[in-house]
Amino acid sequence: MDRWIFLSGMMGSGKSTVALEVARRAGAEAVDLDARIVAAAGKSIPEIFQAEGEAGFRARESEALERLLAERGPKAVALGGGTVLRAESRRRLLDRGVLLTLSASAEELARRVEGNADRPLLSRGETVRVVEALLAEREGVYAECHATVPTTDRDPGAIADEALRIAARPPIPVPLGTRTYRVEVGRGLLAGLHAHVAARLPGAVVLVTDENVRAPWAERAAEEVRAAGRALTTVVLAPGEEHKRIAAVERIWDAALEARIDRSGAVLAVGGGVVGDLAGFAAATLLRGIRFAQCPTSLLAMVDASVGGKTGFDRDQGKNLVGAFHQPELVVCDVDTLETLPDEEISAGLAEVVKAAWIDGEAAVAALEADADALVGRDPEALERAIRRSVTLKARVVAEDEREAGRRAVLNLGHTVGHAIEAARGYRGIRHGEAVALGMVAAFRVAGALGDADAVARGERLKALLSRLRLPIDLDAWLVDGTLDWMAHDKKRAGGRVRFVVPAAPGEVSLVPLAVERVAEAVRGG
Repeated sequence: MDRWIFLSGMMGSGKSTVALEVARRAGAEAVDLDARIVAAAGKSIPEIFQAEGEAGFRARESEALERLLAERGPKAVALGGGTVLRAESRRRLLDRGVLLTLSASAEELARRVEGNADRPLLSRGETVRVVEALLAEREGVYAECHATVPTTDRDPGAIADEALRIAARPPIPVPLGTRTYRVEVGRGLLAGLHAHVAARLPGAVVLVTDENVRAPWAERAAEEVRAAGRALTTVVLAPGEEHKRIAAVERIWDAALEARIDRSGAVLAVGGGVVGDLAGFAAATLLRGIRFAQCPTSLLAMVDASVGGKTGFDRDQGKNLVGAFHQPELVVCDVDTLETLPDEEISAGLAEVVKAAWIDGEAAVAALEADADALVGRDPEALERAIRRSVTLKARVVAEDEREAGRRAVLNLGHTVGHAIEAARGYRGIRHGEAVALGMVAAFRVAGALGDADAVARGERLKALLSRLRLPIDLDAWLVDGTLDWMAHDKKRAGGRVRFVVPAAPGEVSLVPLAVERVAEAVRGG
């Protein structure tokens, strides 16, 4: 068992029993966190509650968790029902292993724990009412997990088998309380799309794709939607950033309304970032908001555009200037869909992978440098590793700052100048990822102009990596007259300043408000 498995959920959900079964099957150590708390305190849980109250017990719970996380060796851990109440604890658990929530109805849970004197919280009233209240209170925190596993009418062994199956290739959660969704990453995932549709999309589906993706990927996704028993309408758009306009959104609106879509319906994007942005905006605005799901088929979309809820379209004045935040219900990244991409599109997607790695830290950059040749060679396992690293970083940042009020803006590393290069050419002749690569080169010039003595050396390391991934690094060749003037249209500007993402060592990026003229001067003078 490569990853620790943490079992969360309400009292009575079977965490301790299932942890024993998981440990037995995986050759791991079974740990009951409540048992460790009792052993350390020398008192029963009811005695701790009586002497110290729930706050005292939660403090002991947090301390026991920290001690546990410092240990080594594979483990299957039964958590207390309230362990995940602290946001910091949830983050540690999601980072350290695979966090699963065992679920059952309030009635079933009450039946299992009725009359148990070791449950202090049950003293608050009638068992089923107490359980219902706790489930409602904890709904958002229990949702922030890698997966929810139902336990009603299931053998503990079967539950353990499912836990191990999920842990072998866990989805990546974007933890947003009750709006938490998961990003599935792997090969052959389109073949299981029907199960996700059946579970998360209860009504009719409007599938949005483009002419380049329709065959075979959108057609396969359509078969899966029909297999889930959902009515289907398909909209096929013209490909390319130049078509990322309101007219394309209108086509989606009209198709959905003509199909009499209702509030239970959903928009499913099958394609690259342009399709995802347009479909997402249409979903955000149809009937004041309906469900949205993504099957990204480009590397760029998998690692960036499909996660985080940014949607929108371009205007003459610049890129993505009209849009909305609208989080998806699910994201399915089938690595097999990358097989039909040209090499240039793979490289363009890798620019966003480099960006994410530099934001993440030295370990991520070193891993990417080690995988560079395999990535260029389109090795599926290397691609999956890169996608997982990038999505994990983005999910963490989005959870901290969903609407880009603060830290999330660091994900715009390379984008201020990159967007200007794209806009100056009318979004033709350069891919978004290629422009971002040039924008990251520009960002190190700005860092140097701001006094970072190591900016040149770090910039050279970045350029060496970009070059190995077959991305452009000759920034000056793209700085024709008027290119940098487009920064004045950056949607992140405030007055005459932009929140510029200034890179330093991997893992060290900062947001600095800079005058557009100062940025242009630094970029030209590099």
